[in-house]
Amino acid sequence: MKKYLSRIVCAVAVAAIAAYGVYTNQKETQVSNLTLANVEALARYELPEVTIECGETQGACWEEFSDCYITLGMKVPDCIFNGYTFVSCTTPCD
Repeated sequence: MKKYLSRIVCAVAVAAIAAYGVYTNQKETQVSNLTLANVEALARYELPEVTIECGETQGACWEEFSDCYITLGMKVPDCIFNGYTFVSCTTPCD
């Protein structure tokens, strides 16, 4: 009986230590306003302002939609407009 009781106590202790570790790692860290201002000041001129404009028939804002076949039976992707500037697609299909 003592053998099982000691195993249960050990398991509970390990679970409690693990739970405390998870709890302490999930706390949000506070950054002072001065530190945030310094980071913003340093990063302000890091990258130029970029505006991505959607292409009219392909390019930015277009994604791969389906396949089409061109000369010699080569299969290439065809594009469809989705409006999201983080994707791009070009195709010889028309």
